[in-house]
Amino acid sequence: MNKITYLALSLFVVLFSVNSIAQQKMMDHSHLPIVVPSNAPTPALSLKLTVDAMSGYNLILDTQRYDLSVPPAGKMDMQAMMSPAFNQHTGFLQGHAHLYINGIKIQRVYGHALHLPASLFKNGMNTISVTLNNHGHMYWTAQDKKIVSTLYINTLLAKPITYKFESFPVNENS
Repeated sequence: MNKITYLALSLFVVLFSVNSIAQQKMMDHSHLPIVVPSNAPTPALSLKLTVDAMSGYNLILDTQRYDLSVPPAGKMDMQAMMSPAFNQHTGFLQGHAHLYINGIKIQRVYGHALHLPASLFKNGMNTISVTLNNHGHMYWTAQDKKIVSTLYINTLLAKPITYKFESFPVNENS
């Protein structure tokens, strides 16, 4: 290997490492995990994306065994925020979701559908990730895995989804 090739390869490895560390820090937000209690069914999450007729995309959060909800009105004490909350009618865990685009937290999500403006995306490949979170913003885990759904999209394609990952996908037969 000549010196120029070695230097170019070394620079690539350094830049790749710095980018990976930066992306991990962007998605960190100091949120901690919370394990789905053994007395609760494991929530499932899947994402669907359509191109909006006017601009950007429409994202649908499909959930099972989970109630997306606004946190209770007023101040919650720390104990309540960090503890699991249950819907008394369904027995399912309740909380909200966090939306990340390209590793950057965009917003909390309290419902199943939202519009994503085109300005949130760069040309080409992008990621859209959603995590399920309790009202204290801790992300739910089950079987030592974060409950997350991620779409990899290419804004330059008519059918933008190029890959999909779901740690606990919604079962269409349930």
